[in-house]
Amino acid sequence: MAGNSILLAAVSLLSACQQSYFAFQVGRARLKYKIMPPAVSGSPEFDRIFRAHFCYLSGSGVHLCPSPVFLGIFRSC
Repeated sequence: MAGNSILLAAVSLLSACQQSYFAFQVGRARLKYKIMPPAVSGSPEFDRIFRAHFCYLSGSGVHLCPSPVFLGIFRSC
């Protein structure tokens, strides 16, 4: 039982690190392609980076609550 808790903590920590990395990449892309923060579309390169970040966010809660109901809600991409 304790092993499962440690594994869940490790996965959650890695997930938070990956989420931070993607958010940083979106920020850098906003500066590079001159997209102001309320906008979510612009150049095709920015769109790809933003879409990768958004799709990751929509599926990031799956390892915390793996019920079929949540799988349907979080997998919107």
